[in-house]
Amino acid sequence: MTRAITLLVFLLLVASLALAQDPRYSGPPERDADGSIKRSRAVLREFQRIHPCPSTGLQSGACPQWHLDHVVPLICGGADAIFNLQWLPVELKSCRGALCKDRWERRVYCRFITPTTTLKDHP
Repeated sequence: MTRAITLLVFLLLVASLALAQDPRYSGPPERDADGSIKRSRAVLREFQRIHPCPSTGLQSGACPQWHLDHVVPLICGGADAIFNLQWLPVELKSCRGALCKDRWERRVYCRFITPTTTLKDHP
């Protein structure tokens, strides 16, 4: 039993160190005066310039049926940077369907890094 607990503690430490070295993590998110997480529109525009919309091929403007998504969520300490963004189909990003990527991500990515959150961050 003691070996199992020691192994578990060791694995948690290794995982937290790995996350701390992952460049997609930047620590607790910056917030606006109203408490919402700050997002950079310039980063989103630059991402779309480098990675055009999958449905239209355009480097700016709307992208039907696709959303920009942070791989490591901002609420979990993810960086608001180009290397932490990806295109996701609306069905995966939306919480209306059977799949809700954002809820799943919070359980996975926020396990070791738990910044202060507000109710606005959780749908």
